Amino acid sequence: WNDNGGDPPPLPPVLCHMDLQPQNLKFWHDSSRKSECNKNGNLKCDSFHNARGCHVASVMDWEEACFADPRFELMLLCRKVLANRDQADTIWLAYSQKVKQWSNLENGNSSWDVGPIEPWLKLETVHSICTLMLQAMDLLGGGRSPWETKPDLWGKIDSERSRID
Repeated sequence: WNDNGGDPPPLPPVLCHMDLQPQNLKFWHDSSRKSECNKNGNLKCDSFHNARGCHVASVMDWEEACFADPRFELMLLCRKVLANRDQADTIWLAYSQKVKQWSNLENGNSSWDVGPIEPWLKLETVHSICTLMLQAMDLLGGGRSPWETKPDLWGKIDSERSRID
């Protein structure tokens, strides 16, 4: 990053969903795992309901999709779905390792570098603040949601702002 003036090194843009979170995903369970449970006579097989047999069947709600840096999509996922910074760091590291593998396959070297997570956390915070401020404008008279008051919304904006101090 120091050779690039502190800017993130470019990665090729990819199709990003930009709102990838559980409510926009349809999942299916591997039916073979259910069959294994039933063969054992255990109709309440706990392993059928864990993540090992779960797969994404479809992704919905594409109106915000665009070609973008994949790191921003990953950061949105880390902020909207994961519960804490350790989980985000784990995902970021795993993605970094995969990008280096893909770079080796594509270019014959590992020239693609995901870099540190911190600048992306700050960028996503600014994105979140802008989104919340647009919602606070109450353009259609309903605000973000009928059960959220303006002070609640301003409290969220203040909370987000404190993350970049």
